[in-house]
Amino acid sequence: MALMQLSTGLKKMSYSLNDNELQGIGKHGRLRLCFTRQDGKTILNDSFSTIPMCAFQPFYLDETGCAYSYIVNPTSGLVGGDKIEIGITIDNNAHAFITTPSATKVYKSSKDFSHQDTEIFVKKNGILEYLPGYVIPFAGSLYSQKMKVYMEESSTAFILDSFTTGRNARGEHLSFKEYRSRTEIIYCDEPVVTERILLRPDIEDYDDLGFFESFTAVAVLYLIFDNLSLQCPLIADIKGLLDKADDIIGGVSALPSNGILVRFLSKGVIPLTRIVYSIFPIFRKRVLCLDTTSSLNRFFL
Repeated sequence: MALMQLSTGLKKMSYSLNDNELQGIGKHGRLRLCFTRQDGKTILNDSFSTIPMCAFQPFYLDETGCAYSYIVNPTSGLVGGDKIEIGITIDNNAHAFITTPSATKVYKSSKDFSHQDTEIFVKKNGILEYLPGYVIPFAGSLYSQKMKVYMEESSTAFILDSFTTGRNARGEHLSFKEYRSRTEIIYCDEPVVTERILLRPDIEDYDDLGFFESFTAVAVLYLIFDNLSLQCPLIADIKGLLDKADDIIGGVSALPSNGILVRFLSKGVIPLTRIVYSIFPIFRKRVLCLDTTSSLNRFFL
């Protein structure tokens, strides 16, 4: 048994690693973040991380008190056997915008999957805007991710999940071995979203009509909120954007309760980034009654 101790600048925390973790293949990185509202703004009240994961201290771009932060994996990407665990808590009335500075690269593996598991708690009246970079599964890679989101009464979330079909600039397209993804969102103890993706290009031809065809990037936006009267106006606004967008096809639909879901297929990540940037301020204005688009240019442009 090995004992690790690190200082986060907030608290000293101890964490033990068992022999299996020390001897296993790949890295086992952990990141825990807890955001709390204090004196009119959201602060990072507690954090814990192990190599290779870390997070920047929050910064503030506007007068809303929203905490903006980056989650960072300073290594070049994930290899077979790597396991990343991310935990995010948004306390009552807190508001955090979390993203990553780059895409997640997943390298070729002979047999072991690269794993990334995310668990999120958004407490009463909390707001989370979570827009991680897209996943790039390299040729021959094996990747599995899980995301579980628990939301309390009157909480709000804007969550992006996206990936490409490979390193398209190098001519890779659906050359990975396997891509797995599972997403669950639970609002007030009731499941509102359960999605699973399993792609095995060696077994199924996803270039056929009705699958990826010529598209190379995929994204899903989860817009979760409790004011059902906002569903129809938001859907109309987003449909209008999709009708005008180049190199993208998509659809938007209302969830049975608590929000809407948007899906995209895009010819590259640049059109995808543009459409997300177009939807985000609409969401902020209609759902959060915020007009702070200009401060977010650094994340999207």
